[in-house]
Amino acid sequence: MADLSAMEIYQELPQTDCGDCNFPTCMAFAMQLANNQVSLDECPHVSEAAEEKLAASSAPPMKIVEIGEGEEALEIGGETVEFRHEEKFQRPTVIGIRLSDAVDEAEIGSRVEEIEELEFERVGEVISVDAVSVTNSSLPPGEFGEFVRKADEATNLPLIVLSEEPEAIEKGLEAVGSGNPLIGRATEENWEEMTELADEYECPMAVEGESLEELAELTERITDEGVEDLVLLPEYSELGDGLEKFTRLRRLAIDEEFSPLGYPLMARVEDGQNPYQQVAEGASHVLKYCSVLTMDTTEPWQVLPTLATRQHIYVDPQVQSSVDSKLHEVGDPGPESPVLFTTNFQLTYYSVEGELEDAGFSAYVAVKDTGGLGILNAYADDQLSGEGIVETVREQGAMEKVDHNRLIIPGLVPQLRMAVQEESGWNVEVGPEDAASIPRYLREEW
Repeated sequence: MADLSAMEIYQELPQTDCGDCNFPTCMAFAMQLANNQVSLDECPHVSEAAEEKLAASSAPPMKIVEIGEGEEALEIGGETVEFRHEEKFQRPTVIGIRLSDAVDEAEIGSRVEEIEELEFERVGEVISVDAVSVTNSSLPPGEFGEFVRKADEATNLPLIVLSEEPEAIEKGLEAVGSGNPLIGRATEENWEEMTELADEYECPMAVEGESLEELAELTERITDEGVEDLVLLPEYSELGDGLEKFTRLRRLAIDEEFSPLGYPLMARVEDGQNPYQQVAEGASHVLKYCSVLTMDTTEPWQVLPTLATRQHIYVDPQVQSSVDSKLHEVGDPGPESPVLFTTNFQLTYYSVEGELEDAGFSAYVAVKDTGGLGILNAYADDQLSGEGIVETVREQGAMEKVDHNRLIIPGLVPQLRMAVQEESGWNVEVGPEDAASIPRYLREEW
């Protein structure tokens, strides 16, 4: 509740110091609430009037919008900062893949299957696309509605249904009945009809405009009609122009709290571009404030970089990503398997694990807790020493599982080899500097 001080919040609380919120006093609870460390519902005695007042004051400057329903529902928006060092970004970009109605209806199922197979495991997490963007480019309204119905039946992913023709959107909504799809595109020419549909079917709507002024005017007219779950779709000709608009929109929403533009942003990466440009544009939009991104490709090599960018951006930059500090078994290691050492920085560990698995090697990997720091950072921070490596490997019982005494340490810290060997008596070998070279090293040296 950044807009309210602890004292202002305290004045709205019961001031009984009952302790039911697990804090000794109402002031202590108010201080935590002011710093966004607890939620208001943890006070069971707050009055309805106070709850409404505090909730209104604490509402984020950007509206939270939900797409889809049930277990597959996706939330976007609700962001409160422009830069990640201030506070983590809250709701990851929804990435949808375009399903054009130019596709033969007999191929809908196979196209959707291709979309749903865009799932990857990276640094211990499964990352995948989130939605199917059904786009009206050629079919008349009635046939488009049937196309939307078949697409909906073929997938459990939320739908994004796009057309400039309100009648086509209406037929699509009639076909799916529910599901809370994101519809669009509401423009200066069709916003009234589109707004009626969004209101009738209670679904979110994308509003398209060439300028920020046009977008603001449209959202004010639409919200006056009672539709509030909006997504902004700025028009742009070049990527640089688009990023400038997205940045200005974010600043107006967050810094200026300009409510007519306080909505999540959407971008479309269209077919026909250079395929490498599509990758660059998709990743750029994830980096610069896009809440909904649709791409016109099912090529894994194009989609993965965008998903990986999202994975990196939507984490807390003040918290190091780490894995458990323990002896990890990769594959099915046995008495003759190699023993490697690394730190618990997530990217470092999963790079090692991935290279071993891809090359078909089984191994033991002893992982030291360095607070989530990589090899060089841990060494520079005095968290990685010969004695520490020996202590970790011994505590985890790595050498007791094998019939040899060979330990492979990272090639980035060869200076620790003698310290480890003298402390342990093991045969310590200096491995490669990068994980990608581990398979070749093992084939040649093991």
